[in-house]
Amino acid sequence: MVEGDVASGIKPNPVPQNKELLVIEGANHTDLYDGGREKKFIPWEKLIEFYDKNMK
Repeated sequence: MVEGDVASGIKPNPVPQNKELLVIEGANHTDLYDGGREKKFIPWEKLIEFYDKNMK
């Protein structure tokens, strides 16, 4: 799950295997669709690392 820290929907994960919570400081949920005004909020490196590790 990727969520901005400005959002308020973070809930405990009942099934944590192969999951990771990545909170993006200063981002709201729409910043994660398009990268935000400065195009800096989408954590591409972390997403690629997670998928490479868990999508085999």
